[in-house]
Amino acid sequence: MSLFSEIEKSIERGFRKFAERVFGPADSNELLLVHRAVLEEVETKVQTVARGRRVFPYARLMVTLDSGDAARRAVYQAAFAEAGRLESDIRQALEGAECTLPRGFSVEVKTGEGGGRPFAIEYVVEAAKKEPEETPSATARLVVVKGKAACAEYTLDKPRTNIGRLAEITDSDQRVVRRNDVVFEEGDEAGSTVSRRHAHIRRDANEYRICDDESEFGTLVFRDGRPIEVPAGNRRGEKLRPGDEIYLGRACLRFER
Repeated sequence: MSLFSEIEKSIERGFRKFAERVFGPADSNELLLVHRAVLEEVETKVQTVARGRRVFPYARLMVTLDSGDAARRAVYQAAFAEAGRLESDIRQALEGAECTLPRGFSVEVKTGEGGGRPFAIEYVVEAAKKEPEETPSATARLVVVKGKAACAEYTLDKPRTNIGRLAEITDSDQRVVRRNDVVFEEGDEAGSTVSRRHAHIRRDANEYRICDDESEFGTLVFRDGRPIEVPAGNRRGEKLRPGDEIYLGRACLRFER
């Protein structure tokens, strides 16, 4: 039985939903086959060590998707590389199977003009060296662009900043189960498309990442005039850059540092 059998079902449902919406049913079937084949090959590289612990020994994967058709290569690029979708799914599958990943694990996706196979994966033990990052500003913040919120702007000074509608969310016994830090008003038209548990921003060292908490109307990041979908329920989310506009349904926040 596949190591990822149960995990893959959830990942594939999310990928199929995305592919059908963006590319249509015909292309989505072919994309799903490639997506599944890549995960299955990655599975073969998982190693079991002492006491049954699972490890993945490769810090970098370089996935090349081949096609002689330029239009098909563009589809591959949009489906697998944009917003780090394939990397996110591979990471989610490995972590969900309780497999330890190397520090700095990453997946690079590119396209080629045909090498006899639909795809090829190069496995590298060492992580890619990163350029030194700039010291983050202590005043990273969110500015409300569209929609009525409790404040005009919010400082991101917590490890996790919850975004949603209502300041507090309670269960059937009136116990508080979540507190939102960025709160949109219910009566506003744009704010009405913000779910009560819409999203959160995670501060991780020098990075800020926006994660969608399975909201009803979804989360998009607009960067340089291009929309980037934030996958619902994905723990990795999307790394934010200064000037990014975050759409929560029709409400909008701008990320600044």
